[in-house]
Amino acid sequence: MSQHHAGTRPGRGRPTRASRTGLVLCSALLAAGLVAAAPARKPAPAKAAPPVTELARIRYWTAPENTRLVLDLTRPLGSEPQFRLSDSLTFEIYLPKARKSAAVTTEFVGDSLVADIFPAVSESGTSVRIRLKRPTTPLGFTLPASEGNPDRIVVDVPAPPNPEAEKQLAQKVTELKQKRNLIVAIDAGHGGEDPGAIGYRRLQEADITLAIAKKLKAQLDIMPGVTGFLTRSGDYFVPLRKRIDIARRFQADLFVSIHCNASRDRDATGTEIYFLSLTGATDEAARGLAEKENAADLIGGVSPEAGDDLLSILFDLRQNDTIRRSSDLAESMIDAVGGDSRLTTRGIKQAGFVVLKAPEIPSVLVETAFITNAREAAILKDGQFQTKFAEMLAQGIDQYRSSHARATSN
Repeated sequence: MSQHHAGTRPGRGRPTRASRTGLVLCSALLAAGLVAAAPARKPAPAKAAPPVTELARIRYWTAPENTRLVLDLTRPLGSEPQFRLSDSLTFEIYLPKARKSAAVTTEFVGDSLVADIFPAVSESGTSVRIRLKRPTTPLGFTLPASEGNPDRIVVDVPAPPNPEAEKQLAQKVTELKQKRNLIVAIDAGHGGEDPGAIGYRRLQEADITLAIAKKLKAQLDIMPGVTGFLTRSGDYFVPLRKRIDIARRFQADLFVSIHCNASRDRDATGTEIYFLSLTGATDEAARGLAEKENAADLIGGVSPEAGDDLLSILFDLRQNDTIRRSSDLAESMIDAVGGDSRLTTRGIKQAGFVVLKAPEIPSVLVETAFITNAREAAILKDGQFQTKFAEMLAQGIDQYRSSHARATSN
């Protein structure tokens, strides 16, 4: 029996002559190419660098009470943007690690609030400097991509308070009330970065609703004892509840919101008028339409408020009979619209539209026609039709006023 040296385990000691011979033979075979060498390990692929966020476009809109700036991004920022007033007339936005498209250059706004917007790139990111014309405090926030809009940063530059203008408006409203004028708030749906439905040949709902709203105001203003106010007078975004607030500032007796309908069914046609429902929508299509219109705040840049205020106003609505008056107004207006042979009426419906939730103001929402239907899109775009449609809506309002005047006198 062979013996091992103390402290030396089999296979762990010095190589024997046989093992040394095997190593030499294996090396020789490798050199001769008769034995395949073990494949070399491929280096691990380098991790791809994360895509860089790019400032793709700068847009802006001027409204009576603010200027809105929108910075479109190619993807979300990796970290939060930084907002600061560097001095009383300079507001800065810093986008960490973001780059800038070559197409993005200085924007000369030149309205009453903003002089210009100047973007600049550094090694650490992109900064955007907003030069203000008057001292004010802008509000900046981010919005995720939605409804065809990219990730973006929104900056609202508010006009400083104007006590004199508010005093003049209050005085005008007081005079109208003393004359017992019927005050109608006319609400052109959508606007600004919220174009509404995109119809046949890229026709935008926001453009049509504003055109009809302006024509309706002109019709009401020539009627004795009636005055119209617009919740928006140009192409800019107004949050849904702000529209109600504007109507209250005017002490409106009626609220009429103008919209265009849309459907995946390109053959869908007709006009329908809505008033608020307390118990749910008339049908599935009405519910879907209300959800689409109520999403305007998400597109335009207002965080949805927690919960629905419908239950909180239920008592007020029933007590002051606003729902019944809204129904009467819808009836008078749909009857008047039925006088145009180019339109078919789809009747009166109910749904939970946010803009109809002023408990003290009878309110309706008019879906003029289907902007996604080729024939109806063509008439919606026609100025003469817009004027005719405004005349019919005005007739419906006048009919409502007359019937309620008779009811009050009886």
